[in-house]
Amino acid sequence: MKQTNEKGQIELPADYHYYKAVADSRTGKLLLKFLHACQNCEKAADEWCKKFGAKYYCDNPKYFAGGVACVAFDQKPDPKLWRPYVRVGEDQYYLPACEAVPDKVEIPHRDYALKDSWDMMYLRDKIYEAPDKKLYLVRLSFRPVGDQKDSQGRPIQAGRKLRQAIAAEQKRLRLPVMTVQQLYRILEAELPVGRLTDRTPIVFLYGASLYIGSFYPCNAKGLESITMQQCRTKACLWERQDGNTN
Repeated sequence: MKQTNEKGQIELPADYHYYKAVADSRTGKLLLKFLHACQNCEKAADEWCKKFGAKYYCDNPKYFAGGVACVAFDQKPDPKLWRPYVRVGEDQYYLPACEAVPDKVEIPHRDYALKDSWDMMYLRDKIYEAPDKKLYLVRLSFRPVGDQKDSQGRPIQAGRKLRQAIAAEQKRLRLPVMTVQQLYRILEAELPVGRLTDRTPIVFLYGASLYIGSFYPCNAKGLESITMQQCRTKACLWERQDGNTN
């Protein structure tokens, strides 16, 4: 939600637009619902990590909340279950030891049902219409990382651990997420045509109001413009309150 300076004080972007909204207003209620959904997404990510023995994880930067980008362990994990992904400082982070290869499948209509399998998953939110007006659905096929054949040139058979790795990856990809675009729709932000900034909006509840910071101006009914300093003051109080309740 925030950044801090060297003294640990909250700093907010000077070029953001800042607002407050009464929690009981229509916009406030939508924001509260959004924040509740974010909490559920973060809980699901925590539970996924615990289920597979991970001790730490990095949030998926593509989303406002939810998702898992990669995980770390107290000890080096089984290489048949986890593959090295990236180092963050002195810590090695991992992903399940498989890879998902995308392709497309033609479907007759948008409600056409395709059943997932242990090594195949259909992305039902990735339906698109080609120039020839045909509908396609993105499919992910899961396979081992690296060489697909053994030392004698035979195809690698899917053993128990590969199936476990694929199951973990499918569950990771199915984790619920909340997007920045969902928040912008609630705020009725004035978005440009084309690529959006990667700067994340700010939203938090303190007392009976929600406080918002956005790179783009917002026009949702019930939003009241405030200064950066007013938002920073409430953010400091919110942080203090949050720290006392954990």
